[in-house]
Amino acid sequence: MRASDLILLTTVASTPHITDATLFAHNPLVLHLSLRDLAPEILLKSQNVVDDVEHVMKADTSPHLAEQKTGSRSFVTGTLADVICGRRSVDRCRPIIFSPFGMGILDLAVGKWVYDRAVASGQELRLSDFFYETVR
Repeated sequence: MRASDLILLTTVASTPHITDATLFAHNPLVLHLSLRDLAPEILLKSQNVVDDVEHVMKADTSPHLAEQKTGSRSFVTGTLADVICGRRSVDRCRPIIFSPFGMGILDLAVGKWVYDRAVASGQELRLSDFFYETVR
């Protein structure tokens, strides 16, 4: 974990089992798919992006436990839609934790991360004819 820029958590944990915040000191992007792996304290030291704020704040997910601990949702940076549309921004000064309650939105998060990395390294490849038909 300490050397990975992208960490994907997919367990069946019912309670947080990762409590060491130093595992994320290098500010990775964490795809917190299983939703219950991270201690609330880790989320409170991170930038948190969710797909649906109301939906993720239930059933004792890590974000729900962080909300219970603080009495607020102010630790949520925004939704993935907010980030993609530029209404919210994240940077690499703290870990970025994406906690999606819906599976499909994860594909968008991974795609955006890969795209941003390709653009930053000058390796993006634009395919102008990727979509056969764009108007019907």
